[in-house]
Amino acid sequence: MTNQSGMVLAAQDGPWAQVRTGVIANAAGSVATVVVGGTAFEASVVVPFGTTDPTAATPLPGTLVAVARQDSSWIVLGQILGASGNLIANPQFEDSPAGELPVNWQFANVSGVSSVIVMADAGPVAGENVAAVSSTDAVAAVSFLYSSPVLVDAGETLSLAGFVSALYDEGAAETADAALYALWFANDTNLYPTTSSADTLISSVTDVLPQPVWTAMSGQVVAPVSGFMRLAFRSSVTAGQTLLYDFASVRRFAA
Repeated sequence: MTNQSGMVLAAQDGPWAQVRTGVIANAAGSVATVVVGGTAFEASVVVPFGTTDPTAATPLPGTLVAVARQDSSWIVLGQILGASGNLIANPQFEDSPAGELPVNWQFANVSGVSSVIVMADAGPVAGENVAAVSSTDAVAAVSFLYSSPVLVDAGETLSLAGFVSALYDEGAAETADAALYALWFANDTNLYPTTSSADTLISSVTDVLPQPVWTAMSGQVVAPVSGFMRLAFRSSVTAGQTLLYDFASVRRFAA
């Protein structure tokens, strides 16, 4: 006879523990900020047996972790192996002051003219800054904001993710579109549009919702060529529309 007690417990309502997968935004001592599905919260870090030093278990930003909640308390159970840490530089746009271009990122106009700056934000996914892409064109301006290069081999699997939100001027149509792409390059110095393979669409969002809502874009891609890949945010905005991006990540999965 099969023991059904586990299934019965899982189906019951009540204050039971909840386990989720998240990403470390930052950590200090025994407390970490974890992002799960666009929401950031603080969680305690489990210290290994045999030590009372909280820094012995401090996870690095970008680490993929399992977290558990009991009532209102979250605990970081540990790192999830099989996936690398975040492979791109300055993924949360924290390395540049507000009003400047994002360090370790590149920007290319595809059609029309738009621009990007780092902006301090009252409600980012994590940290304090976001990247803001806007245009003064009356018709949609399309652009790519793309990351530092990641070395890839043909056939390997990569996971890409990022978050998008929007600011709309009063009276402006809430019709800005965003997409997450993988761009492929023969070397780490070539810039868009000097690519080595067709751009790969990972995820897209039409009519991006305004703040305080953040929408996640994510997915996996198999590298079509060996060389370098860059994560890219593709923006389509008109006058009065600004797209905000935060918490980009690229991870490599173990073979």
